[in-house]
Amino acid sequence: MTCVAATMLLTCFDSAQAEKQWLFIASPAKPAVIYRCLLDTETGEFGELQVAEDNISTGFMALHPTQNKLYAGTREKVAKGMPNGFVQVFDIDTKQGKLSALGSYRKASTGDSGTTHIEVSPTGYSVLVCHYGGEGTSAIPVGENGGLIDTVSKIKHTGSGADPRRQKRPHPHGVAISQNGNFVCVADLGNDHIEVFRISAKAELSKCSRWQSAPGAGPRHVSFHPNGKWLYCINELDNTLVTLDFDAKNGTLKETQTVDTLPDDYRGVSYTAEIAIHPNGKFLYGSNRGHNSTVVCRINQNNGKLKVVQHEPTQGDHPRFVGIDPTGKIYLAANMNDNNVVSFFVDQKTGKLKPTGNILKVARPMCILFVRQK
Repeated sequence: MTCVAATMLLTCFDSAQAEKQWLFIASPAKPAVIYRCLLDTETGEFGELQVAEDNISTGFMALHPTQNKLYAGTREKVAKGMPNGFVQVFDIDTKQGKLSALGSYRKASTGDSGTTHIEVSPTGYSVLVCHYGGEGTSAIPVGENGGLIDTVSKIKHTGSGADPRRQKRPHPHGVAISQNGNFVCVADLGNDHIEVFRISAKAELSKCSRWQSAPGAGPRHVSFHPNGKWLYCINELDNTLVTLDFDAKNGTLKETQTVDTLPDDYRGVSYTAEIAIHPNGKFLYGSNRGHNSTVVCRINQNNGKLKVVQHEPTQGDHPRFVGIDPTGKIYLAANMNDNNVVSFFVDQKTGKLKPTGNILKVARPMCILFVRQK
């Protein structure tokens, strides 16, 4: 599950009431900060860009499902040989868009290095983190006040893939937690697996099952459909989207379909990045870096299978992150190499995208969270 998928759980509400959303934008540039600005969900217009938190280098963030808390996966300066992965938590002022450190239990070590993707369990009692540059996946318990409990459960990934340049060892890149909070699915680009781990009530991880992708596919991110029955995986190296049935009782996956993310006539170099699923569960979006486009798919409501309906240019280079505001009206493409975020209208009947004409300039945008302004 991606940053936006977690956001949907926190801020699902009547779209008629959702006039403006706070955007919290991770920008690990120089200086590394988290920005904030307002998004008008009727027009796609952006408000003034301001610093919400300075001196923090984060690539992915997540929200608590019921509390106004923001969690950021960070890499800290530590002594040589020590794990540099951490999670920090902030209170969110939903009126002013301000972030403030939680106080006690505001930071915890993941016990690993190279922190990448992060998600909070739907139960609110654990944070799951994977480490592209480290060894595996970690779980950190969350207290009743949203604070981090300084214990960690870790699982080391093993194996390799078919691509000698990118798959010499595991590279866990994306996590998605089941609706019941009992399992986490981890896309591992380095070993061509989705690893499925059980999560105990105490946020302890144990091995459960795994799904093997096509050789050299490179699973990057995974996201659950709102019904919890289907898991979608976007593969970075072979530019494909895979639909998988998920058994919520046993924690197993079964592949049902694979589709290409690029047009048939495209011959250039491109790598996928992110998945976003519309709040109504009818449409799926994936980003192509190189082709610099969004692939738009319609989801069959009977079996979860995908049908490509559009390839829409993102109006910038390297769309590392894409997402949909919780009202389902506005889609954002964050073009990291062109330092911009572009907004698009979402056709509620077809899922197709249309540019709003609004572009926000921001240094190296890597993740965006939506929080309703109250």
